[in-house]
Amino acid sequence: MTEYIVFGFFDNFIMLLGAFTGISIEKKFFKKLPTGLMTILGAGIGNAFSDGIAGILATNIPLGIGSFIGCLLALIIIPIYSKLGIDRTKTNQ
Repeated sequence: MTEYIVFGFFDNFIMLLGAFTGISIEKKFFKKLPTGLMTILGAGIGNAFSDGIAGILATNIPLGIGSFIGCLLALIIIPIYSKLGIDRTKTNQ
């Protein structure tokens, strides 16, 4: 049980630390996505890092590595979404 509490604490702590300090890690990796998708990409990358680090700090290295890889794999939807040209803001008007 303690392992899960440690994981949850560090997962959110790292994510909130990035949000409060304004760290924009997505700008260091990609330059071609539209601004809205860059924000989503940044959130996904930040979540992957916070999950991975939290798993390792909770002394469950397989959980940390697996969470990190799984979160990064899910980000494949962002360029697919971009290539399809889906713009939800236009459909809601």
